[in-house]
Amino acid sequence: MPTTPTYPTLTEMGINNPGEIQRFSLNTINNTDILRIVYKRKKGSLLPASKRFRFGRAAKTVIADSGTRKTEVIYEISPFVQKAVRELEKVIEARGSSVAHAKLVKEEVQRLHEEVASRLAYIESLLDEM
Repeated sequence: MPTTPTYPTLTEMGINNPGEIQRFSLNTINNTDILRIVYKRKKGSLLPASKRFRFGRAAKTVIADSGTRKTEVIYEISPFVQKAVRELEKVIEARGSSVAHAKLVKEEVQRLHEEVASRLAYIESLLDEM
């Protein structure tokens, strides 16, 4: 039995059904990262179609000019957000590969239909010769 991949960061964020994630976006406004996750819900579902998560950026002081010892404050993305984005990319990638797999299966079914039709035509021609 195949095991379902685990997404510890998404679970910690309260996302229990990563298979329903359709897409996500990450924006930065005023040193705050806003992660928006859009779900594909079944018709009539009472669950929200999307969720937003806000994460503050960490301030870090760095030397801008070593000659004058001038410093500058930069804001870095949280490692937690980076982990969440990596997990979301895995979810989306896995869904994409399942779509490609479904396309492959449909092509194989189409080939099978063609082969069966060809074989039936051959057998019918043998019956007509009798």
